Amino acid sequence: MNPTSPRPFAADRLPAGVSPPAATDPDHIGPYRVVGRIGAGGMGAVYAGIDPSGACAAVKVVHPHYAADPDFRARFAREVSLVSRVRATCTAGFLGADTDAESPWMAAEYVPGGTLRAHVKKNGPLTGGMAISLAAGLAEALTAIHAAGIVHRDLKPGNVILAPDGPRVLDFGIARATDATALTRTGGLFGTPGWMAPEQYARVEATDRSDVFAWGCLVAFAATGRDPFAGGPVEAVIHRTRTEEPDLTGVPDEILYTVRRALAKDPAVRPTAAEALAEVTGAWSATRVGAPLETDPTRVVPAMLATEWRGMTSAAPRRIRRSPRVPLLAAGAVATAAAVIGTWFVVGPDAGVEDPGTAPEATASPEATDPGGPAVDGDPRDAAAVIGEAVASAEDASSFIVHHLRRSAETASDSSDLTLWYTEEPEPLMKEVVYAGPAVFTVLQIGEGPDDVLARIDSNLAGLVEGDYYRPDPEEDVRDPRADWAASLEPLRELLGDADAVTYQGRTPTPYEDYPQEFLDTYDLAGRTGHHYTGTVPVTLNAGVFDGTFDLWVDETGYPQHFQSYTRFGEWEEDAEYERIAFIDFDGPVEVPVPDESEIAASREEGSP
Repeated sequence: MNPTSPRPFAADRLPAGVSPPAATDPDHIGPYRVVGRIGAGGMGAVYAGIDPSGACAAVKVVHPHYAADPDFRARFAREVSLVSRVRATCTAGFLGADTDAESPWMAAEYVPGGTLRAHVKKNGPLTGGMAISLAAGLAEALTAIHAAGIVHRDLKPGNVILAPDGPRVLDFGIARATDATALTRTGGLFGTPGWMAPEQYARVEATDRSDVFAWGCLVAFAATGRDPFAGGPVEAVIHRTRTEEPDLTGVPDEILYTVRRALAKDPAVRPTAAEALAEVTGAWSATRVGAPLETDPTRVVPAMLATEWRGMTSAAPRRIRRSPRVPLLAAGAVATAAAVIGTWFVVGPDAGVEDPGTAPEATASPEATDPGGPAVDGDPRDAAAVIGEAVASAEDASSFIVHHLRRSAETASDSSDLTLWYTEEPEPLMKEVVYAGPAVFTVLQIGEGPDDVLARIDSNLAGLVEGDYYRPDPEEDVRDPRADWAASLEPLRELLGDADAVTYQGRTPTPYEDYPQEFLDTYDLAGRTGHHYTGTVPVTLNAGVFDGTFDLWVDETGYPQHFQSYTRFGEWEEDAEYERIAFIDFDGPVEVPVPDESEIAASREEGSP
């Protein structure tokens, strides 16, 4: 990072997608003070860290059980040594590492901006000079990576950040040390189906030409908005990759020949990364009237980016008001500590938490506004702005986990208990599980369209007995996960119709005690707090229209955190409707397993337990 450039984050300001550290996260990693969590995966976690000089970094830490493996440590140390040699305009710069630490770590430049996948989804494909400069930047990064003796092996849209000053390739090198990233269920392949070269599916070791194939896929995706080979079951993706040619309509003519060669099925036909870089920069330079002839393509890339790279911005860091860090406690003390901490959150003045007993009305406070952060940070009393942003943030999330529960004595047919998982990597995948008494229904929606749907029915009569996935008949009534996701946000949208009646209650503990046990076991939900809003909302039932009371919590980064409503429509206590939506996580790592073709039954009858 240029020393004169603005800091991407500070201790009290974190970019969108970076969450405050959990109670169990470390305070320091090497010289870095941990101020946020960027993400986590099977191999470890990535934290936002600040060193004593104020420099910012993304710090990757290995999970303890891998750190205890001497062979893993040795591989990790070798890869860190290689990564430290990479110098390129379009990679995240290496900052330091300690491979002998109790928990080995490596620090790299934090790159602000969204992923290539998220940008294309939201804004459409890159065109003209933007697409060409992206192709050059990624080729320049690969040239440097390969020169250091590294094969990336998992180049995909989620590993490319579109920073304000150009694209950046992330996660190079370390993938080789882990030997376990993005494993498929089709025999332990390394990489992400849809972005892997054909030879990798034949168990041939990935080479630099395999990375060039992935480069061609990325450039095609960026320029067309289409995954070159993805969509449907993994086996279908593999078949298309090995036997079919992608539709390259939309790739700029100047680089079409190079991209087509990069996507050759035979690795020997593909150019090296350096050759692809020379061809792309040469094609661009040829269009520059009077431009001096530069013999080193890597020196052309900065000029290309300065000329062509436009419109990429990163959201201003959001102000984070956090409570004091909670030490890791023995399991037996967690419940008691959570209760004490929750109380402190309500009344502790030093934490910036307001006492709900003296809650102000939801009126504007111009002096409190902070245009660089989320609405809830600028003025939490502006309910319309906060709730509107919460809905928009949820709709734009690249991943989420949500549990939606609705119980009604009068409208039992509308009662539901479902969980939704969604991720955009390696392609859009949504999983829905509906709990319906003795049966559990699962729907897997693959891709953006409605054609690739898998369903499964499990028996829950005497312990869960799983059935097989099957492809439902077109006439079969199968739930639409995307419609159910939209329905989960509808109660929040309804609040916008009368936002003036919403009252801000300050920051209070978020209810979580009755969440499904799987979430309590997996996520650090104890002690969560949020900006709390209450009010009434009209609820239409068979017996008429009634005023329901609601509570909504919004977290400090503007995402919805918890919603619940209660409507009484009769004189008895059971004459009521209760709705609760637990927004477990947004923009974090979400795994949605896809079954092999051999695991998919031909019909519902064959797939039932």
